[in-house]
Amino acid sequence: MLLTGGCLCRAVRYRVETPSELHYFCHCTDCQRHGGGPYHAAIVVAWADFELTGETTMGTVTAESGRTIARHHCPACGSHLFVTQWPVAERVSVKAGSLDDPSIFRPAFEIWTQSRAPWASPLPGMTSHAQGFVGELPRWR
Repeated sequence: MLLTGGCLCRAVRYRVETPSELHYFCHCTDCQRHGGGPYHAAIVVAWADFELTGETTMGTVTAESGRTIARHHCPACGSHLFVTQWPVAERVSVKAGSLDDPSIFRPAFEIWTQSRAPWASPLPGMTSHAQGFVGELPRWR
């Protein structure tokens, strides 16, 4: 699967060819606050396969999982593009809304459901985790 995308002003672009099947929603309060919505919708890909054109700005936080994560944005338009662990990135969590073709996004997992908005019902057939993947990260490569 070829994923391409970028920011609103097109100053930052990415490309990755991946067999990733890890499409998910994160309902943690960090993602809610950062994105201004009820969840983070993303596809996980390998950092080693991720090609980035342009520069991003980055902010780091300690997530509810206890991990330090970095959120990458376009410095010109502010678009939120992807999330990595910090300081060593092995995976990239690409924001589904930043894809050139968002219809590629097919969520199968939801994490941090203990923080899910009460009106947000789980989608049928989704695998749910009350917290993160808790060391059981599904195969993504």
